[in-house]
Amino acid sequence: MIPRSVLLILCLFSTLGWAAQARIDIPALVKLLLAQGYHDIREVELEGDKFEVETLDAQERRVQLLVDVYTGDITKKEAD
Repeated sequence: MIPRSVLLILCLFSTLGWAAQARIDIPALVKLLLAQGYHDIREVELEGDKFEVETLDAQERRVQLLVDVYTGDITKKEAD
């Protein structure tokens, strides 16, 4: 049986975000972006906890995206 104090510490770590989170990988990122209408993904770089992506949007505009590596959320979009 796990001591109650250990369980409390584990709960604390998970609620504060200290527990390890799964990152999405590049194939999952590409699939996610294609599903949102992006295509012709030209470059993907990992910078800390963000992917930097150069791609074309649904209107054929070249854009740069910052994508959270844990959630897949697009946190920033800039047109070139």
